[in-house]
Amino acid sequence: MPLSRNDLKAYLKLRKYSNAITIRGFQRLMGFSSPGKAQNVLNRLERYGLIERNEFGEYIVKKDLPPELSMYVVFKGYVIPRALIYTIYITVTVATYIALSKPPIHIIVLLSALTIPYWIELVNSIKNLDKIFKSD
Repeated sequence: MPLSRNDLKAYLKLRKYSNAITIRGFQRLMGFSSPGKAQNVLNRLERYGLIERNEFGEYIVKKDLPPELSMYVVFKGYVIPRALIYTIYITVTVATYIALSKPPIHIIVLLSALTIPYWIELVNSIKNLDKIFKSD
């Protein structure tokens, strides 16, 4: 059973918070009206293996991403598509080569065409991320 949007949002907020948290603290963090709802979300996240409960009753986030986010990287609490890293690298490499070596126009067109799939993948990754976090 895949994670729901709310569970995913809760997991990412917990990743950003990055400290052990109690049920009451999680309730405040998420803005839930009752601790029961917070407990249910934390129980689901624990079942998925995304968080674990310590001996003090606090919940700690594990560093592994859920399968829904395998094509993303969490950097300082922000979710970044992996394709962004590759796209920036290939674009900067091509631009540097073109600027330094002044190749003929057909080589410039070929190298520029090679970056297009990376940009398409980046746009698709961002759209998928927007779908995940779009409010109902």
